[in-house]
Amino acid sequence: MSALLDGFTPLLEQGCGPLDAELSGSDFLGVVSDSVAPEDLHRALTAVVSDGEATGSPEALAMARVLAVLAPAPVRDLARAAADRLVAGGLRDPRWVKAVGKPAVGECFGYTDPRGAQQGVALTFSYGRKVHVLVVLIDHDLGGGVKDCFVTNRPKEIRAGYEQAAEQYGMVFRVYPPEQARAIVADALDREPCPVESDQVEDVRAHLTLLRQRVELLPEAPRTPADTSVHRLKITLSGSKPPIWRRLEVPSTIPLVHLHRAVQDAFEWEDCHLWVFRTPAGDYGMHDPELGHGDATAVTLADVAPNPQTRLTYLYDFGDDWDHDILVEDVAQAEPGTAYPRCLTGRRAAPPEDSGGLWGYAHLCEVLADPSHPEHAELLEWLELDDPADFDPAAFDRDELNDYLADWAKVLVKP
Repeated sequence: MSALLDGFTPLLEQGCGPLDAELSGSDFLGVVSDSVAPEDLHRALTAVVSDGEATGSPEALAMARVLAVLAPAPVRDLARAAADRLVAGGLRDPRWVKAVGKPAVGECFGYTDPRGAQQGVALTFSYGRKVHVLVVLIDHDLGGGVKDCFVTNRPKEIRAGYEQAAEQYGMVFRVYPPEQARAIVADALDREPCPVESDQVEDVRAHLTLLRQRVELLPEAPRTPADTSVHRLKITLSGSKPPIWRRLEVPSTIPLVHLHRAVQDAFEWEDCHLWVFRTPAGDYGMHDPELGHGDATAVTLADVAPNPQTRLTYLYDFGDDWDHDILVEDVAQAEPGTAYPRCLTGRRAAPPEDSGGLWGYAHLCEVLADPSHPEHAELLEWLELDDPADFDPAAFDRDELNDYLADWAKVLVKP
């Protein structure tokens, strides 16, 4: 216990501020969380608080005060009570105690890349004149969890970097209302963290607890019926004969950039080409004023197609022109415990990428069905197939598709 409490000795120094205490506590909680099973975390932290209190030391008081702010909710009350008893026993609280966990909320801003795969969000807070910002990287290709998270006292430099990157790489920079920033980051925190590089793993371990506490400080937007509703969509590859289609249920509030991803998964496209949604409210894709395409990261399905029987189209690959007709069949409340998006049913395999549009796909099917055709061997090689029987235009596997969607699906209504 003594070695553990030694880590809190710097929190007793005169120059220690509330953010210093929070960073130390967040790192400590990250270490503990990594060392015990999730179901054992509450018991482990309860033991730490109890054993620390038994020492009666100033370090134990500093630890308890930090855990009363950052620990999981049930442990916070235990830590607060232990700290109060230590003070009643004659110890004096560190100077940072009155402020810790109560910074003022500042500006929130961020960017999203054109594909909606990577999203950066910066949350600014301040203790008096001392400003700090939590920088969060969310990776939607890896399930939508937190990929990186760190703290810096240079919000101006972070904003300038975001704006420069947005201009240089065609991304969209925006300032978020705090309640919108909360919704974005809270959704990421509900998913599994997804750090990749070693420094990201360390950053997430050390700062995720502090990030959770800071998100709690942001105002929460009022819940609307759309937050727990789903759109049932029938998505048909226009002009396909026999028809190639999928029936999906997706969150009503899904951004169009993520609906793009759902369609890509549903038809096994590889996201190699330009795309656009044509909706009653306008055209949305990778933001391009010259083409008249609005930003698909900033618009939801409910914004452009709120009601059943609304139609929109999704065009993928401006060369092959894979045009998808999307019909909103129904809008209903999500089922408790069910993750969305999900596929209900569908028919036939989707054409391979770059197969030349509907005409080219029909030609491909004809050639593969005829071993004597002069292009037969060439197209088999192009598809990387050894046996033409491995290519089945009638094949459709709902379970396989739902496995893809499950990587980033989310439960909207808890069971």
